[in-house]
Amino acid sequence: MSEPVLKILKGGTQTTLQDAGRPGHRHLGIPKSGAADRLSFALSNYLVGNPWDAPALECTLGGLHIRFLKTSRIAISGADMKAQINGMNVGMNRCVPVEPGDILTFSFGRVGCRAYIAVEGGLKGETFMGSVSTYIPAGFGGLEGRAYRAGDEIYSAELETTGPKSLPFGYAPRLSRHIVLRARSVTEWDWLSPAAQRYMYTSPFHATADTDRMGARLRGDKIDLVEKKDMVSSPILPGTLQIPPNGQPILALIDGHCTGGYPRALQVITADLWLLGQIAPSSPVSFRRCFPEDAPVILRGRNAFYEGLMPGFRF
Repeated sequence: MSEPVLKILKGGTQTTLQDAGRPGHRHLGIPKSGAADRLSFALSNYLVGNPWDAPALECTLGGLHIRFLKTSRIAISGADMKAQINGMNVGMNRCVPVEPGDILTFSFGRVGCRAYIAVEGGLKGETFMGSVSTYIPAGFGGLEGRAYRAGDEIYSAELETTGPKSLPFGYAPRLSRHIVLRARSVTEWDWLSPAAQRYMYTSPFHATADTDRMGARLRGDKIDLVEKKDMVSSPILPGTLQIPPNGQPILALIDGHCTGGYPRALQVITADLWLLGQIAPSSPVSFRRCFPEDAPVILRGRNAFYEGLMPGFRF
């Protein structure tokens, strides 16, 4: 067996291995999973010359410490967690060489929630249904289906690379602590009172501490229904906003359930789903109305823009 490329010294709040996910299994109750912020994940891979969907590390909130065991190249994208190598600051969205013994440390970022560390050649994990993405609730993918902890060693996937790259001007997303999501009204929107409908698009919510890869519980004024109705469990997707009986919305994220029994008010458009991965506890979250006919146009434009940089990439 080849030697590991890096060793985890501290796992941080939560660090997992992620790729582009395992689509097509929601009918079996298995979410797509994969990188919560698909765009930042793909850009980190681009910078080190990997395929855009190569497995990479996803660090949530910070606190990660890594020792590199081989000469390689890395890139960090997403939330700025004040990364340092051997005590020297490391820039975001750039390819950086590392040598055996180098130690990468993350502090805790103030803007955004997740950072991605791509390593030249990609990283190896346990494959389940065609993906190495870690899905902690069911315990599969990554390393034993769990977050990394001190002492874990990670091996290279030895993928073919195209060499280090720089990111052209205008391609690096600018993150904000205030997450603004374009969304359209969906199935049970008419169940909301007129006042609640206005509030949804005009006032911010705040993500509570009950926010993880499965979903974000939001806090704000109570969202009232015109009348209480029973409903059977129905399909939900990442970006579906549900209204539970207490009137405090729940926003489904990348590892969220495949069905839910609460009224569905909004659906975040596909082009903005990557932003869900940057919702941290206490983040302000606002929704802006997007008409159904506009969402496909926005998506085509965003896909075309980034596919010119990363062939095959799709939001």
